[in-house]
Amino acid sequence: MIFLQMDSTDVFKSNILMSVVFIFLGAIAAIAVIQIIKICKFRNSAIIERERLAQLGEVTAGIIHNLRTPVMSLSGSLEELKNLVDEYENSIGDTDVTVEDHCEIAAEMREYILKSKPYCSYLSDIIATIKEHAVVKKHPGNENFTIKDMIKKVEILMGYQLKKATCKLNIDIKTEESIEIQGSVNEFVQVMNNLISNSIDSYENNPGEIDILIKKEKDIVKFKVTDYGKGVPKDVRKKLLKNIITTKGEKGTGLGLYISYHIIKNNFKGSMEIESEEGKGTTVYITVPIKKANQ
Repeated sequence: MIFLQMDSTDVFKSNILMSVVFIFLGAIAAIAVIQIIKICKFRNSAIIERERLAQLGEVTAGIIHNLRTPVMSLSGSLEELKNLVDEYENSIGDTDVTVEDHCEIAAEMREYILKSKPYCSYLSDIIATIKEHAVVKKHPGNENFTIKDMIKKVEILMGYQLKKATCKLNIDIKTEESIEIQGSVNEFVQVMNNLISNSIDSYENNPGEIDILIKKEKDIVKFKVTDYGKGVPKDVRKKLLKNIITTKGEKGTGLGLYISYHIIKNNFKGSMEIESEEGKGTTVYITVPIKKANQ
């Protein structure tokens, strides 16, 4: 038998070499893991962005259709104002026209101006909402928004879809509307719009109602979104939020709920749960912390 002997120096050198090899392999593994995480984050961000833009395109198409009423009303008011201005100009120098007549013309002008103001405000709100919803801010964590602001945007963006589907949206706010939530209002609106859109689809072109309940408990705000549509099958229910899965057949991408869950969990440090019974409807529970005074 032949025995290989190594002195202490050789053993020491061997241990050092092995340590260097392990450190080198560990460094490579760490770099690989970091790169994989970066790629996953990039892909996740890209998926969220695609879904956000798709949703924006859908609601914007509805809003554009819904602009017809305020634009036509403004056009009508401007035409009437033009006629009154012409009438006023023609009356200048006419001895048969009294001061009372001029006051009457001025009163009618004021009436049409007052009628136009709400439509101008509505158009301004729509433009601001679309603009804000279309732009992704670099530091959404520094943003805050109130419940009132969020609801206003949701009603503007989803108004046409609800009207077209003959679905009624009931919003019950059992807390102060001025309560602030830290995060991107556009991301939260994206989540709410997706839930409302899912509820509309659950009625399968039939009229229905969607209830949103908002209440505050200690340092959190709870949102409860309920519909009374077809519900979600039991086998699909278990996979919701965990996988990209759709209940809409070819029409759905399966991204909506999955992305909504991750937005609430990662960006708002909140939670999202779903309860559903086939044939009876679905309820989604969202819980997010309110903005603290020192934040």
